[in-house]
Amino acid sequence: MTADDIASKKDYIRQRVKGLDKALLPLGDPAGKDVLVFGCGLGNEVLWSARRGARSVLGIDLGIRTHAPLDELMAEEGFGDFCYAMHECNVHDLALDHPGRYDLIVSNGVFEHVSDLTGVLNALRPLLRPGGRMALYADGLWFSAIGGHLGKCNWEHLWMAPHEIKEQFPERWHAYISNLNRMTAVDFLQALRDVGALVLQFNVRSDPYLRNAAPLMEAIRARQQVSPTDMSITSVGCEICFLEHL
Repeated sequence: MTADDIASKKDYIRQRVKGLDKALLPLGDPAGKDVLVFGCGLGNEVLWSARRGARSVLGIDLGIRTHAPLDELMAEEGFGDFCYAMHECNVHDLALDHPGRYDLIVSNGVFEHVSDLTGVLNALRPLLRPGGRMALYADGLWFSAIGGHLGKCNWEHLWMAPHEIKEQFPERWHAYISNLNRMTAVDFLQALRDVGALVLQFNVRSDPYLRNAAPLMEAIRARQQVSPTDMSITSVGCEICFLEHL
């Protein structure tokens, strides 16, 4: 990885960290806690947790591309001796080796990609200590304006034909087909219900592009059935635990 690549990724981490106080802090404060980041990517939530006074942080992800940008940022901000790590691993394997180790589990922009919602929630459950909590935030739900994660037009994944998407977004095609679970807010809440989670907070954010939806409805409904209710919700955030954590 070149110096320019590292610098670009450091800028990305800095930009992403800016929104975490709004997305995650109301759901879970990492101060003084041992924190697990589920789906850590480049380490945005690791840096955020350190800034917010966490005791330690472990980030896990199925595909960690590089540690270098985060390591440089942590050193630059005075966290060179802070207890943190990022591991490429499956949460189900981690659950076998780290039971009852974390006070807070955070996840940001990951659950809209998880194929087995109940399986992952059940795997995270034993990782919490008594009194522990999960702060989960999922953005760009499937029927929202940015639900296709294509980044060009509002709801293009709903009104464009698949072959058009493949032609116009060849670099996004694999992720579009394979890495989105098409989750709605109702699906997420049902998964919490299925695993018996205690919902301490459950928040939804309305889609900021709703004013653009009406002219697109005819084209969208020509391709699929969709509820305007699902289209109106772009993100969900929750604070949860289980009976044994109270």
